[in-house]
Amino acid sequence: MHRFVVLGVLALTSWGLAAQVTLVATDPAPLPGAQVGLTVSGVPAGAECYWDFGGDGTVDQVTATPSIPYLVRAGYQEIAVQVRLGDRAVGSARIALSADPSLGVFRTVSRTETGSYEVTVVLRTRVHLYAPAIEEFIPAGWSVEVIDVGGAVFMVGESLQAVWALELWPGDEVALRYVLYPGPVETARLSGSASGYGPAGRIEVQIGGAVVIP
Repeated sequence: MHRFVVLGVLALTSWGLAAQVTLVATDPAPLPGAQVGLTVSGVPAGAECYWDFGGDGTVDQVTATPSIPYLVRAGYQEIAVQVRLGDRAVGSARIALSADPSLGVFRTVSRTETGSYEVTVVLRTRVHLYAPAIEEFIPAGWSVEVIDVGGAVFMVGESLQAVWALELWPGDEVALRYVLYPGPVETARLSGSASGYGPAGRIEVQIGGAVVIP
């Protein structure tokens, strides 16, 4: 099974973090009730991982290994992990999983050599879907450059909106790629949604994957 890096580094001020760690999920767009594997890279020898399965700052489990299975709940959920070496926090990372029976949607983020960030959002349908669409909100003070919408019609305002005049079948996907250029505040939180019209009407789900920059 392929692994996708779906989260950049997050320095949580409440935990006083400085080092870089990365969280990896075996499935970036799981079905509700699926079990996925979560793995943290960049963990020094002897460190422990403090897992927060609600993304709310509450530690739910502590492990001496950097990998753990996770049973996915229905809907949008964030998972945070703090890496501690003794009594010192050395890094943290955060991932979002959006588990929906109709749509699987996730974003990846990679830093470019110029200091900007390339973002890719993938929408995979599990149902017969019309007019798939993606909306990504642009962090305040940041600017955006669209580099590939795969034939979609798009517009940029406070958010980046793309709509494909397509009819998709289960297993089909569309993707959107854009570049974010940092503003005065270099840390940003990402959010957005994907939608379309399925057999039971309009479907809308939050986008999982990377949720913070850097």
